[in-house]
Amino acid sequence: MRPLERLLRAVKFDPGRDELWCLGDLINRGPESLATLRLWRDVGGRGVIGNHEVYALLARGGSWPRKSDTLDALFAAPDGEALLARLRALPVLVYLSGGAGYSDAWCVHAGLHPGWLDLHAAAAAINAGPHDDAWLRSEAVSFATRVRCCTAAGERSRYDEGPEGCPPPYRPWDALYTGSTRVVHGHWARRGFYRGSRTIGLDSGCVYGGPLTAWCQEEDRIVQVSG
Repeated sequence: MRPLERLLRAVKFDPGRDELWCLGDLINRGPESLATLRLWRDVGGRGVIGNHEVYALLARGGSWPRKSDTLDALFAAPDGEALLARLRALPVLVYLSGGAGYSDAWCVHAGLHPGWLDLHAAAAAINAGPHDDAWLRSEAVSFATRVRCCTAAGERSRYDEGPEGCPPPYRPWDALYTGSTRVVHGHWARRGFYRGSRTIGLDSGCVYGGPLTAWCQEEDRIVQVSG
């Protein structure tokens, strides 16, 4: 059984009652991109776009050179174009309103620009418009899907190891986050799962043999299954 299937069972996911929000990189991070996308679609999955979705869409359209990837089956599948269209429609930044007894949260693949002080305005601006190749290549999409370490002015570093090693003057993006609403993100596999005062990182390195991690918003509960 695939890790995503086991994780859905572990959280007792009910598509008639629950919502599944994935934080990007559904594809090209393991050998079964097509099967993962089909499962995500079949349970009504939602999410935010990640850098590997950006890569797949640009590579499929010919505006980005193909690298070594795991996308052949997806690109050749009869439902491949429909699945890619679902990925292209994904937003960059999503606000999940809390209910009675649980808190609100922002979802993003990698992180937030220090200058995005009004996140509702930023989300509306970034998510709007045609999700064409120019949008996929835009600085806002690139930042939100790729940042790990940055400066207070929003200059990014290519450093991708643990947060303690961000080379000065760069700092982990979440150290510069001043908002009060919790932010849940993925992307930083070498950092692994962590829980900060206002941020949660869910990328626990499943593609490298680590666990797959979910955060259940209503219960503020972390669930992990082996990769």
